[in-house]
Amino acid sequence: MTTQSQRDLITVIIPCFNHEDYVERAVMSVLDQTYSDVELVVIDDGSRDCSVERLQALRDHFDFTLVCQENLGVCRTLNRGIREHANGNYIALLASDDFWHPDKLRLQLRELQLHPEHEFCFSQAIEFNDESNVDAGKVFPRKCLSGYVLDKVFVRQHVPAGTMLFSRQLYDRLGGFDESLKEEDWDFVIRSAALTPFVSVASPLLYYRSHQANTMKTRGRLKIFLEKTKILKKNSSLVSRQRLIFVLLLHFLYDVFFYRFHSFYYKILKIKNWS
Repeated sequence: MTTQSQRDLITVIIPCFNHEDYVERAVMSVLDQTYSDVELVVIDDGSRDCSVERLQALRDHFDFTLVCQENLGVCRTLNRGIREHANGNYIALLASDDFWHPDKLRLQLRELQLHPEHEFCFSQAIEFNDESNVDAGKVFPRKCLSGYVLDKVFVRQHVPAGTMLFSRQLYDRLGGFDESLKEEDWDFVIRSAALTPFVSVASPLLYYRSHQANTMKTRGRLKIFLEKTKILKKNSSLVSRQRLIFVLLLHFLYDVFFYRFHSFYYKILKIKNWS
């Protein structure tokens, strides 16, 4: 017979790659949660810095699972962590350069328990680049969605990946994260929204670290648009044809034209400032 504790166990997966300066903060933000029924799994994905040494030192003092592997990429690492190591009926994800508010899991689990027909919860996040004043960063999204939100999350990614808390049953029904994609979190959100209503916490529970190594800053905008196109076409059967065309056009204009104009504008400003 399943006990209440087993039903409420949350497995947290932290994939780590070359984040020796940040990973300890991420791990401790999970271990310091006010909700205690938590299982932490940290997977080092072939780091070439001192991340493994930092994690081994932490593991010697705290109770969590540490897995070291050759580099497989974030998506395959998440799937491996959940399929091979997760025992909880709820799953949460955290990037190794971000960290959580201490009440993150408690507040989100409460929402899911209050709405048992919902299997997916998220919250707002704070984007920061100066750790001395993290609470002064930009809060996103501006408005948290709830209920059946497929049409809205199909337009754009409303859900910060590090805020997601979802049932293991939902993950299994979806077949996990799509390992053929580079923006697997948006695809997972879209497919989740097709199966379950969402609940949310309108408070920033994730601290998202903005730095030059962030994927969205290192990948070209054309590549980002092409990746979005793959996700939208893959899930096109979930929405009307009109919405699909509208969203493809919207992202084409945003990624291809807006960013090129934005870049050109700032180059002109620099030239003027130099002269």
